[in-house]
Amino acid sequence: MRGQTHDQAANEQAHWLRQQRLAGCEGFLDAWDECTRIRKELTRPTEETQHIELRAELSRATARMLERAKRIEILGPDEVSQAAQSISEATLENVEQEDKYGDYMKSALARVREQASRVQEVSPDLPLEQLNELLHHAGDLQKLEELYSIEELEQLVVNMEHSTAEAEEWVRRATTLGELQEEINDASSRFLEGFKRNIQVAEENRAIFVRKVRDSITSPRA
Repeated sequence: MRGQTHDQAANEQAHWLRQQRLAGCEGFLDAWDECTRIRKELTRPTEETQHIELRAELSRATARMLERAKRIEILGPDEVSQAAQSISEATLENVEQEDKYGDYMKSALARVREQASRVQEVSPDLPLEQLNELLHHAGDLQKLEELYSIEELEQLVVNMEHSTAEAEEWVRRATTLGELQEEINDASSRFLEGFKRNIQVAEENRAIFVRKVRDSITSPRA
């Protein structure tokens, strides 16, 4: 009778553990799926207010996922817990990096607009056709005297010097704009690379997670 009682208690404990593990794992996957759903919503064009609300919702869903991963850590088994932890860390890192990248892009695009306006501020005074004509006849004083009076030549020289300085400034500002755009491209590439890597880690661990959950339900003492 004592043996039967012990076996019955062990079976009840095993059944309870199976149910707790199943509930914990289902809750974890639900929270992760919620994170995925919200992230897809964020990829669609939205108003600023709605975007802020979705980011807050994503933060709450991530927090729920982390809490449920801790519950799995208590219930076990270790392989399921490790997979849940890897999924949580990869998802959390993506959420954090999205926030940082979003803040960076706001700042960077503001800098691009400012620098683009600075480039447009510079406009050489000397028309290109006139500049080419002067350069073409630069060694022919007689031809220049036919085309322009002394006063006009003096003014053209002043304009040329001014236009050259403006052209150099335009090149400097345009170069700065190009460097800024290159910086944005590099930052975007790094963000996407890390984001895709974390998605892959999460998906791979989801397959491990599901397989190990099934094993643990079959053998709850594992």
